[in-house]
Amino acid sequence: MDEEKFNDLKTWFEDYVRSFHSDDSFVRQNVILKENHSIRVCENAALIAASENMDHKEYYLAKAIALLHDVGRFEQISKYRTFKDSESENHAVLGVKILKAEKVLEKLPVTEQRIVLFSIVNHNRFRIKGNPDKKALFHAKLIRDADKLDIYKVLLDHHNKRDEQPNPALDMGLPDIPDYSSEIVGEILENKVAGISHVRTCNDMNLTRLAWLFDMSFRETFHLVRERRFIDKLIATLPQNEEITSLQLHLNRYLDMMLQNHNLCASDANTEV
Repeated sequence: MDEEKFNDLKTWFEDYVRSFHSDDSFVRQNVILKENHSIRVCENAALIAASENMDHKEYYLAKAIALLHDVGRFEQISKYRTFKDSESENHAVLGVKILKAEKVLEKLPVTEQRIVLFSIVNHNRFRIKGNPDKKALFHAKLIRDADKLDIYKVLLDHHNKRDEQPNPALDMGLPDIPDYSSEIVGEILENKVAGISHVRTCNDMNLTRLAWLFDMSFRETFHLVRERRFIDKLIATLPQNEEITSLQLHLNRYLDMMLQNHNLCASDANTEV
């Protein structure tokens, strides 16, 4: 993909998002939220792609995937008034349907179309599914990393502004109380990507997001997590006790280890067949 084709996709994206602008304050708030999120994820993808010395075409392909990865969110929030896939539709699958129905990718080579759709449909899965080739796997891992980085920012912004600018869509219907799951803490201390079976509170959801550290693939991602102090800032949103302090130390040690791993390679990522 070249810069011109990327800009064409960007124009389509901007027009598409504009079609969801609404007088409904809840919908408007969340359409803007996801539009800005998509733009920042695109910026994160560009940083990761540049750090991997990708060629011109692969660089713009990575940016295009990032820009379009959440395209299903706009219809989801407008139609269902929620970001919970379990109470609406899988937003990644919905996004793929929209891109196909709108023929957004038809000017791209078939191989690039397949990579875009594969990466988008896998960006929110617990693990990447299928048997992708090396290039498709690379791009799928890249969008997953770029997305996680900005979700950290969204979570922190929401926590800091919850009283002045509440947004129930980001709380996923969970109570904002001091309780949290020691089972999730235990999974994190075992370097596991935590599932949602033990999620009962907003703190639990933040814990599962901290566990995303074990699903990241690129050195630049770990560098940006450290540079933006996401681990320490997210830990600060949790109850402060010895268990959480131990968790913080564990996560920062893991981050240090990954930054020192000179053989870190995204193409070694695990998938589910």
